[in-house]
Amino acid sequence: MENEKPVKIVLPEIRNPILIEGYPGIGLVGHIAGNFLAKELGMDMIGYVESPFLPPMALILEGKPNPPLRFYGKDNIILAVADIYIPPTLVNEIAKELASYLKEMNAQKVISIGGIGIGFFKEKMEVWGVGAREELNKELENLGVKILQYGSIMGMSGKLLWEASRRGLDAYALLGETFGDRPDPRAAANVIEVLKKLTPIDVSTEPLIKEAEMIEEQLRKMHEQMEEARKKEMKQYESLYL
Repeated sequence: MENEKPVKIVLPEIRNPILIEGYPGIGLVGHIAGNFLAKELGMDMIGYVESPFLPPMALILEGKPNPPLRFYGKDNIILAVADIYIPPTLVNEIAKELASYLKEMNAQKVISIGGIGIGFFKEKMEVWGVGAREELNKELENLGVKILQYGSIMGMSGKLLWEASRRGLDAYALLGETFGDRPDPRAAANVIEVLKKLTPIDVSTEPLIKEAEMIEEQLRKMHEQMEEARKKEMKQYESLYL
């Protein structure tokens, strides 16, 4: 009992898989992209993470109970998604166990997807990335990805990148630029477009772009209403002194 591991990865044997990890983070980019891919590609749930340190809960999806940390699969693609915040110590354990499984299965690629907060909007939001070694960075660069030379990648994306790379696996992290203060489907779409070039995945990101436009329109209207209210308040304030 004393030697029992704090985390157990429950997954079938899938040889030479491509793993895509989309846990929650800045702008929920990885979370949005992961769940979008699972749905659009018609993937089935094939596994989950078990741990006594996870909250005691079931996530209800389409009227069925699901674990909060799940794996979806189709062909040889495994998708790791999470619907809850995971404490850092647990992230460490999950990343180690997952990387060991992927090494044993001789994974082709391990790709973490997430967001990178830039704090402002610009015309073209880009995708940053880094690979486990120089050749992978060159591969990403050729796909139009900006290489992260310095900085830190927090959470599951950073830890899995390290654990997979130290086991000699081809590991990448792809980070879509995002303002960071709200869920960002546009950044998720940008990351998926790069992912499509790295993997056999073929999916249209049009629904995510439409969702992004809807959110942006709502924010624009909200901003206009706030500006209108501010002007009205200023007029009332000025009239007191006339």
